[in-house]
Amino acid sequence: MVDNTERRKLEFRNLDEILAEVEKLASEDVRTTGNHTFGEILNHLALSLDVATGRVQGPPPPLFMRLIMPLMKRMVINSKPLKPGIKLPAKGEAFFWPDKEFDVPATVDYFKEAVNYYKVNGPIEKHPFFGKISKADCDELNCRHAALHLSFVHPV
Repeated sequence: MVDNTERRKLEFRNLDEILAEVEKLASEDVRTTGNHTFGEILNHLALSLDVATGRVQGPPPPLFMRLIMPLMKRMVINSKPLKPGIKLPAKGEAFFWPDKEFDVPATVDYFKEAVNYYKVNGPIEKHPFFGKISKADCDELNCRHAALHLSFVHPV
């Protein structure tokens, strides 16, 4: 299946670049392509950072994901860019993509808070999906994850 959804080409080297892009997008009118609003995307990225630090605990991945994802870690971290369209199990989908509206300014603040917490506390040693992971790999994963989702947000 070919994904023809309109996306921007983005690449981030660190969390500060992601934060700058989020602040830039939040300061102007945007439109989104794909399935989620800008607020939903920001909330998703903030939640992902919070899970990576252990500040928030998401639902445990199903057994098959806990067995397969550590084996796929290198491929996921090194493949560029991340591909859209991965469907999470129902509990994960409900947690990471709650069916509600998000106020963008408040969600930008939450995202900034999550970034700052991650910078100070770093990721937990054992990622919920990928198992043992270095800070450098987790940083790379977060940069690529943000590039994937923010690619669906377009300045008007």
